[in-house]
Amino acid sequence: MTARQCFQLKNRMLVGNITANFISAVVITNLVGPPNVTVGTTSQLIITQAISTPVLFLLGFIGLVWYELPMRRYIKMCYADGGDPPRASRQVLRRLLNEPFFAVVLDLFIWILAAAFWATYYWQIGAPDHIIKRAFMVNMHIGLITIVVAFFLLEHIFQKKLATFFFPKGRIHEISGTIRVSIRVRLAALLFACNLIPFLATIQVYYGLSAGDEDPAAVLERLGAALVNNSLIFIIVGVWLWVLVGTNLSLPFRAIIRTLSRVREGHFDDRIQVTSNDELGYTGDVINQMTEGLKEREQMRLAMMLAREVQQNLLPRQDPQVDGLDIAGTSIYCDETGGDYYDYIRYETGASEGSPLAVVVGDVSGHGVPSALLMATARALLRQRLSLPGDLAEAFNDVNSQLAQDVGASGQFMTLMGLAVNPVSGAVVWVRAGHDPAILYDPQADQFERLTGPGVALGVDTASRYTLQHRSNLVEGSILLVGTDGIWEACNAYGEMFGKERVMALIKRHAGASAETIRDRLVSALKDFCGSSDVEDDITMVVIKLDRTIASRQ
Repeated sequence: MTARQCFQLKNRMLVGNITANFISAVVITNLVGPPNVTVGTTSQLIITQAISTPVLFLLGFIGLVWYELPMRRYIKMCYADGGDPPRASRQVLRRLLNEPFFAVVLDLFIWILAAAFWATYYWQIGAPDHIIKRAFMVNMHIGLITIVVAFFLLEHIFQKKLATFFFPKGRIHEISGTIRVSIRVRLAALLFACNLIPFLATIQVYYGLSAGDEDPAAVLERLGAALVNNSLIFIIVGVWLWVLVGTNLSLPFRAIIRTLSRVREGHFDDRIQVTSNDELGYTGDVINQMTEGLKEREQMRLAMMLAREVQQNLLPRQDPQVDGLDIAGTSIYCDETGGDYYDYIRYETGASEGSPLAVVVGDVSGHGVPSALLMATARALLRQRLSLPGDLAEAFNDVNSQLAQDVGASGQFMTLMGLAVNPVSGAVVWVRAGHDPAILYDPQADQFERLTGPGVALGVDTASRYTLQHRSNLVEGSILLVGTDGIWEACNAYGEMFGKERVMALIKRHAGASAETIRDRLVSALKDFCGSSDVEDDITMVVIKLDRTIASRQ
């Protein structure tokens, strides 16, 4: 801040108020003209005016400077310190916002004093009653015009010159103890200034001219000239006030429209420079807060998209090719990220037993980012453990011990189902950790079976132990479905669940098709069933079909 800028900031409101008083005095003086006084002396009148006018203006000057002292000290401090100014105290901001109202009251008080002084002066020198009344009314009219012009002019100065310095981040409405004037009151004040004051001034001119002893023809001639003069002056003043008020109102509107247009285009860094303590200022602050929220949500959305991309890369990119087995899986998240998990993991023990591939399907409690993090952790632990010697049950035991230590206090857990099929012998082994049992369909017997077994969810208790379950003699064409509860608990618009009966009926109906076809038919049936209803949970499934002819086709 330069010395010149410091001086301008400190004195803009003071100069504006002096200008308002000067404009009002000039307007009224030209409207009504000097009084036709035949008592006293011209020199006495001039001396009285020369003394009283500076005294009255000095009173107003001193009063306004006293009111501005906290603001002047703050501006001086900013000039002395240099750099970015610190936020002003609430006292400084409160006084700045209330200054137009203080100046209006002060100006009105000064002109009431002037009216009383000049009425008393003319009474003491023996002037006629109409001269005394005229002197009183002239000063009152000056006061009325002054308060209107001062209010709009000081408001304009605040918006154009001071608001950006004292309120760089807006939030003007947060300052308590301030007088807020609505747009309706502003328009009423403009109506008062452009209609009622000219009307009162015209009445005063008429009264002043008709109260004397002049010839009626001369009075009418002077009245006509005065009315023309009054009309021209008030038209000029009215147009100037209209421009001033229009600017005060249009500036915030333009800023709001410009910022909203930028926000619509995806630019969330733009902010409205709030410059008024009214409905428009409050609207600007709300839009700024909204834009900040949109920016945060957009950043979160981009972060979630990245997280989704990362998580999708953790899921199998394609289904495995295993002799004698037809496998197809998928996972559909209801949010950007989810807690469902499926994987195909080759492990050493399974290879030695004729089941080289472990198929695992898991479901983390809840969904969203926390579930996605636990899912990624469990995936890493399970893959690492299955790369070491040991069967599926031993792997589940070790993974559970580690997860329970990490997330036990958070209340999160993960259900998991892991199984491996020997396509040669038709045997299947599995471990169940609180997960929904896998569904096994025997096409020859036309029967369904659930692969149950003991075991609580992973991460609940470090002492939990899991056992390996066995089932032999799977027939050719047997179908296994391992899925999460998002399948059978999916609801339509009437609150009806999809249910396991529909799942089994679909498997039975398409038992002769490939695993991929069964998977796709099930996904399509779920979408048709839910319709326009939002999916409330992640959906994950893996379909395994025993098809020994696959080996001969590869």
